[in-house]
Amino acid sequence: MGYELNIQRESDQSKLTKEEWMAYITSDDEFEKIEKFSAEIKQGKLLTIPTPNAGLWKMGKREVPFTFDEKYGWISVKNPDELIIKKMVSIAKALDAIVLGEEGEQYDEDNLEGKQKKVRNRRKWWGFWKRKSRPKRLKVDLENDLNLGDCFSSQNRDFDIGLILYEIYQGIGGKYYSFAPILLDNSKDSIDRFKYGHIKFHPNLGSGKLGIPGIGIMSQEKLEELLATYHKTGKLIFKRPIPRSTSNSYLLDFKESSVAKFVEELEWNFTEDQRKKIPVQKLIK
Repeated sequence: MGYELNIQRESDQSKLTKEEWMAYITSDDEFEKIEKFSAEIKQGKLLTIPTPNAGLWKMGKREVPFTFDEKYGWISVKNPDELIIKKMVSIAKALDAIVLGEEGEQYDEDNLEGKQKKVRNRRKWWGFWKRKSRPKRLKVDLENDLNLGDCFSSQNRDFDIGLILYEIYQGIGGKYYSFAPILLDNSKDSIDRFKYGHIKFHPNLGSGKLGIPGIGIMSQEKLEELLATYHKTGKLIFKRPIPRSTSNSYLLDFKESSVAKFVEELEWNFTEDQRKKIPVQKLIK
């Protein structure tokens, strides 16, 4: 959930590097380097998420995490307001980069709403082969025989947490995936365990809107590790729009204890009023 803006280089330029980003953080007195970020979620509860190579922008009483994706060379902020966009534009200028939204719209000093023509329409037609496209959301990964909505359960029938694949992206360096933990209905069998189960939604740190806290995978090796632990049980078809993640956590392994701990931490971070356990049936056709 939420809308993301990225500071990145044009397609005919080299991508931003971690070293350039770290050097900028050091040079800007308003920033400090962080590896995790915590935000207070009502009643004194804290949500802490890992943010490797991130920078924390401090402006008055506000603290805004700027995350960095080393694979794509992007500095990103979720749901930025005008003040944050101004800062992003300033950083982009210092790094010889631009600020782009998810739909390809560009932001600059004279246009903080991204209303001008989208960047892709301003490229020379003869340079199309040089374009490094933004990650593309896919419905299917033929190479690994995966589809959105594929459901996976543990080899242990008594384990009551399953995983459903709800995001597949094709990026420059390969594919990456998001799996949502499902609280299975173990009174049912096979795919009905998922269909009659529940999925947890929680607030996004930036917007407060509800979305799925996903388990992220960014390498073929990690995907194969997951598929060795969980077997495909069936497939469910999502209604439109397909749910999006509020955040992804990257687990060290996919043991039942690790997945269970991830789900337990979701329970701890939010109150009953903030969390939502949504029946899977409401999300599927």
